Amino acid sequence: AAAAAAAAAAAAAANSTAVMPSPIPNNTSLVNNNNNNIAKREPMSVPLGVLRDGSQDHIKIIQIEKSSEPLGATIRNEGEAVVIGRVVRGGAAEKSGLLHEGDEILEVNGIEMRGKSVNDVCALLGSMTGTLTFLVVPAGIPQIIPGGLGGMRDPPVLHVRAHFDYDPEDDLYIPCRELGISFQKGDVLHVISRDDPNWWQAYREGEEDQTLAGLIPSQSFQHQRESMKLAIAGEVGLRTRKDINGKAGGGGGGGGGGSTLLCARKGRKKKKKASSEHGYPLYATATADDPDPEEILTYEEVALYYPRASHKRPIVLIGPPNIGRHELRQRLMADSERFAAAIPHTSRAQREGEVPGQDYHFISRQQFESDILARKFVEHGEYEKAYYGTSLEAIRAVVASGKICVLNLHPQSLKLLRSSDLKPYTVLVAPPSLEKLRQKRIRTGEPYKEEELKEIIATARDMEARWGHLFDMIIINNDTERAYHQLLAEINSLEREPQWVPSSWLHN
Repeated sequence: AAAAAAAAAAAAAANSTAVMPSPIPNNTSLVNNNNNNIAKREPMSVPLGVLRDGSQDHIKIIQIEKSSEPLGATIRNEGEAVVIGRVVRGGAAEKSGLLHEGDEILEVNGIEMRGKSVNDVCALLGSMTGTLTFLVVPAGIPQIIPGGLGGMRDPPVLHVRAHFDYDPEDDLYIPCRELGISFQKGDVLHVISRDDPNWWQAYREGEEDQTLAGLIPSQSFQHQRESMKLAIAGEVGLRTRKDINGKAGGGGGGGGGGSTLLCARKGRKKKKKASSEHGYPLYATATADDPDPEEILTYEEVALYYPRASHKRPIVLIGPPNIGRHELRQRLMADSERFAAAIPHTSRAQREGEVPGQDYHFISRQQFESDILARKFVEHGEYEKAYYGTSLEAIRAVVASGKICVLNLHPQSLKLLRSSDLKPYTVLVAPPSLEKLRQKRIRTGEPYKEEELKEIIATARDMEARWGHLFDMIIINNDTERAYHQLLAEINSLEREPQWVPSSWLHN
């Protein structure tokens, strides 16, 4: 039943559509759309009686000079009619303002379109060259808004970071596969149209110069089908995210809701798989704090954050034990003019030689417990009947001093830290492959056990799987010196270049 529901919901999101082959208006002309002018043409092959009520009074003729560029529109069947299904942002159809979603195409070069399938129409248009004359029944007169492209208001752009992998070639339900764009977890996408509740139009970061926008699943549609995957998985007892969070769209390639399409966007490069080292993907779908295996992550709204000299972003190092986080932190802290540690709090008594506010912030056990309940500590623990912890205020004090605070934390601390005003930059320090990790221990003379190395790798994989969407960077620590310089170069860029961060950080 759940499988049938999933198929029905996805099928509802995918019309039988096809991309109209390659005409682009160069010297486009719109003949006066009144009955006198229409009467001068050859008699219409489509009887007026089968047109929409009153639509014969609004028929228009559009002449388009066909070239190799895409039109940027799809077609679909509505009964016997051939209708414009979608106008893609950035395409010639949108720029011309002459074709709109819902327009019915009656004829092309005198050839009747009614009764033809989308594939028949695409094959016919693909064989035509030169001037194409479209006889069109408009769906309605679009609202003219000054400054809008093609007579329509340019929508605000929504910037999102993807938390799942997507390949339109694997998606049975995308209405136009050739218009789909692939992306990986962590990619930033610029959504320029959300008119369709199931399919957004977007560009990948760095590819805004593409002629046409591409299709991606909307947040609600992606959430809906992932929810159905979870329901199906629950029926068969598969509760791990590894089993149920594969490539979005799933179901294999070929066939399905999208027709075989003849012509799409020109020169669209297929997105390469995200780079990885030794089997560690750069991003993963996960949850913060104690992850709920049934929480579904789709997109996160992001905004550009411009570095401020008065606010240095804290650097958070995450990773399994014995992977070199401590050494990397110490290398950074050696530059005491630039980096500093947050002074920890403790409930134990002050010892001889210790300076309050320099070695520790000494507070009572009662005060410490009260601060825990008030969520003032990003991380805390108890050792020999005394509390120790790192507070948000201690981190803020470092930031206020103009230095970069460097923290070694457990990933469970990220939820509270990211909900603060501190805007942390989180780095996962991960091990190389088992063989390279073994060679590194031999090279440095460190004693090791095989099971210990396997545990380090397993822990890193688990962290990446559960909290990967919270990591800004992953460093493979096969060589500490190299890892240090890689980390330092990234920190330097944070002070010079804008970064995409959760939009909520800029609204707080």
